[in-house]
Amino acid sequence: MQPQDGFEDLVIPTPERVAFQYPIAGIGSRFLAQTLDLLVLLVLLTVVGIGGAAFGAVFHTAQLAILIWLLLSFLVLFGYFLVCEAVFGGVTVGKRALRLRVVGDHGEPILFSQAAVRNLVRIVDFLPFFYGLGLVTLFVNGRGKRLGDLAAGTLVVRERERISLYDLAATPAPPSPVAVEPAPSIWGTPPSGSPSRAGTEPEGAPAGAPAQRGLEPGHRLEPALRRLVVAYAARRSDLALDRRESLARSAEPALRRALPELVAAGGPLSALDQLAEWEGITPRRTIPAAAGWTLGLGIASVACGILIVLAPAGVLLGIAAIVLAGRTLRKIKAQPMALHGAERTRSGRVLGIVGLAISSLFIVIFIAGSIFAR
Repeated sequence: MQPQDGFEDLVIPTPERVAFQYPIAGIGSRFLAQTLDLLVLLVLLTVVGIGGAAFGAVFHTAQLAILIWLLLSFLVLFGYFLVCEAVFGGVTVGKRALRLRVVGDHGEPILFSQAAVRNLVRIVDFLPFFYGLGLVTLFVNGRGKRLGDLAAGTLVVRERERISLYDLAATPAPPSPVAVEPAPSIWGTPPSGSPSRAGTEPEGAPAGAPAQRGLEPGHRLEPALRRLVVAYAARRSDLALDRRESLARSAEPALRRALPELVAAGGPLSALDQLAEWEGITPRRTIPAAAGWTLGLGIASVACGILIVLAPAGVLLGIAAIVLAGRTLRKIKAQPMALHGAERTRSGRVLGIVGLAISSLFIVIFIAGSIFAR
């Protein structure tokens, strides 16, 4: 049985109005998977050590054996997670045992570049010991993401329990469902007995007001117009007004056949916007580049602070991360329908604060030591 996790599910809507839901893996299941992976790594490192010792015995040199062991150990430690996640679809031995999988932020399969970034940042996540910084980040962003996930745009989800044919055969058949009238859609025929959406005004609407719905009963959108509406609904927030008007004019004949009254009252752009709103597709939101810069500055600040000799640079990078995070969060808050990435920005700010604190502490210790040494 898998541990119960407290993170929300990842819900992915599609243009076809079908939603895919992935339970986000939490700390308990990921800890157990990581423990299993560490056991696998221990076995691999033991094999590498034996091989390095045998190689040194053959050539009668201990230095060469140690060098080979260090090189192969690094390749095993870094390559195990990278190869497993990139080649086997985001699954390692431990994740497969716990039914976990690494996917992209939108549920898509993980790319090799994402797996590489995710596992490069794993070194920072592991600090100061056994994923201490990674655990802090998990709690801060609230979506089960460590620094590697934030940098690579990935997420660890739990796969559903597999169901066999024997399970289905043993399950009693459910009672016949009661027929439910389907919800109206711009792609299909309106429910029987429902009023026409074209030229039908809601009760109490003023005379001459544009129709709230415009498709005639039994009418379907033309395939070309359907593709345009789906693409336009997801991207209209990114399009300039003149570009939107140009698209609407290019499809004006089809829009006039679908929504004649609305086209006559408000023009083709009004009809295209109305169809897009009926479709209910959430506009695509972009992550501002400043969010990635904030996270990068925060990671660099912590790294400089830990290296001690780069503590002054850690102070500057930490301040830069904090200031940039504040500006980016205000920008995202001002445009919530167009921008997202607040969790990445907040994680960068927290890292900037941590890096600033560590770097400042080492600088104070160095100054105090210099004063008392005199």
